[in-house]
Amino acid sequence: MTSRRSARLLAKAASPILTPKASKVLKKPVTKKPVVRVAAVVLSTKVPAVDAGVTHATLADPGMMEAAILYLKSADPKLGQIIDQTTDECSMSLPRDDDNETSFVSLCKSVIFQQLAGNAARAILLRFLKRYGTLTDTSKAPLLNDDSSELQLTDFEFPTAQQVVAMDVEEMKAVGLGQRKAEYLQAVAEQFNSGALSEKMLLGMSDENVSRTLVSIRGIGQWTCDMFLMFHLKRPNILPTGDLAVRKAMCHHFKVPFGKKTPTHEQMVEMAQAWEPYRSVATWYMWRLAGTITQKTT
Repeated sequence: MTSRRSARLLAKAASPILTPKASKVLKKPVTKKPVVRVAAVVLSTKVPAVDAGVTHATLADPGMMEAAILYLKSADPKLGQIIDQTTDECSMSLPRDDDNETSFVSLCKSVIFQQLAGNAARAILLRFLKRYGTLTDTSKAPLLNDDSSELQLTDFEFPTAQQVVAMDVEEMKAVGLGQRKAEYLQAVAEQFNSGALSEKMLLGMSDENVSRTLVSIRGIGQWTCDMFLMFHLKRPNILPTGDLAVRKAMCHHFKVPFGKKTPTHEQMVEMAQAWEPYRSVATWYMWRLAGTITQKTT
């Protein structure tokens, strides 16, 4: 059940104009809650908090995506229209990802792709894999020295955490990685290699504990963590409030002003109350909406 405040936001989203009364949503003082931010600190070897005996729901669970779609269409009819008009099926996966890859590999790929266009990042990742990865089909080995070869990302196994830790940073830079990204990859690898992190630990953590743990690793910020939660762990209730496209789309959807400093994290959480517990799916449709709108900053 949505709160009265959330209901008012949905009513405003359906109205043709932003009334003075409705505009108070953004002007109203909000009590700020602690927000996890980027921390350039390497994790200690202390084992992170795991929710013992808890199995966390994911969007990969049978029937979960269908339930999410039905719920959102009922809770937010305007979003329901966007869902009905979207021809692509909602898929919580990224083109670069393999459904069977580990959390370690997913995080390393996220680091490589940070602040780069997709094609450029894929080219660097392929060079990295040709230098350090393992071919799944050894008959293709002669193609490794052919820059025009048809080798694909899927032809390789990603190096292990132990192997990444042992890499020389200068050699890593030779495949196109910057100094910092090479160091970030090794920071991630060190956590898995030392046992401070593992696949089982991450699967057993709550969303909050995953965020708190990962943003403590040098090179992993909240946005990267949110993408990991949504697309790798496939958690259903993630709202990436630091994503510019999502911020713009939510302002457009709820008919509230967009600015350089607004909406704030707290305001976005308030707007999205009606979407809980399926904010990840609603966010996916906000990305689709973002591709169809133009929003000026104020």
